[in-house]
Amino acid sequence: MRIAILFDKNEKLHSTNWSLAWVEYCKENNFSYEIINPYRIEVIKELLDFDIILWHYSNYSFKDMLMAKNILFTLEEQGKKVFPSFKDAWHFDDKLAETYLLESIKAPIPKSFYYYDMLSLETDIKTNNLSFPIIAKLRNGSGSHNVKMIKSKEELLSYAKKMFTSGISSAPSLLYKASSNIKSSKSLKTLINRAKRIPEFLRSLSNAKKFNIERGYVYLQEFIPNEGYDLKVVVVGDKLSFIGRNIREGEFRASGGGDLFYDRNKVTKDIIDSAFKTSDDLGFLCMGYDYVVNLKTEKSIIIEISYGFSHQALLDANGYFDRNGKWYDEPMNVPYEILKSMLDESY
Repeated sequence: MRIAILFDKNEKLHSTNWSLAWVEYCKENNFSYEIINPYRIEVIKELLDFDIILWHYSNYSFKDMLMAKNILFTLEEQGKKVFPSFKDAWHFDDKLAETYLLESIKAPIPKSFYYYDMLSLETDIKTNNLSFPIIAKLRNGSGSHNVKMIKSKEELLSYAKKMFTSGISSAPSLLYKASSNIKSSKSLKTLINRAKRIPEFLRSLSNAKKFNIERGYVYLQEFIPNEGYDLKVVVVGDKLSFIGRNIREGEFRASGGGDLFYDRNKVTKDIIDSAFKTSDDLGFLCMGYDYVVNLKTEKSIIIEISYGFSHQALLDANGYFDRNGKWYDEPMNVPYEILKSMLDESY
């Protein structure tokens, strides 16, 4: 088996990039691998000599999002095993695509509204088809960036006029990120550790600013009242683990704040069954689901999905559930699990 791990050695990887874990796994198990720069000319010809191709590309990297799917899906079309595959990632960092996909299998998601002209939106406002508060999102962005709570018809009309004219930048806000980290830092040590990662965020911000302005649509989700937290639930094969994320003071968004917890009682059998079923129905090898529990109905709702997330934070759960809801005290290392699964299928 020839394994290619894609990244540019001349660029400093983010500390959460899975390529570092894939390299470690190959070294620990004496698997032959090569690090390939995916931005080289004729890289497809070079990668056709490999059996497994791995690329943890970032939604904050303009050039990654410009080319990664094209390269991986081309190789997959030629019979190569790639991660993320087409099924795992064609919808990556596109909340509208995620919504269409999850609606197609009747997954438990919030009621969603998408408009591609001002007249359709104005009609729904006039007929009181929309309830407030309501959540407005840009198609791309993670960590709660580009998510806004709208509390009135007037506010929605103002937001929509901007989206159908000048548009809104999808680049993350440095001020928002800094204030979120300060609010959720419960100790000086945590604050110092986060300060050390500022250079990483600045590099991500610099890359993200290359993206186009988002315009020409309005995407809305109904607001789900909840207990003040959400769950990042991750399914890989027959294993499921999670990260609990508390909502920051004065906020409605949990993602991106960094106030984490690992209470297994929050992961109900309903969530376990729902996450496994969704992954099975859509053929995902690996998927992270953002769940909230509706305060009124106690129903578990999928807010967003993404193949990528912090595998290091997931390790701190110190275990995983199986499909029957049984807990195992063994940390789930997602990059390891992905590569193990791909190797098992290849032999």
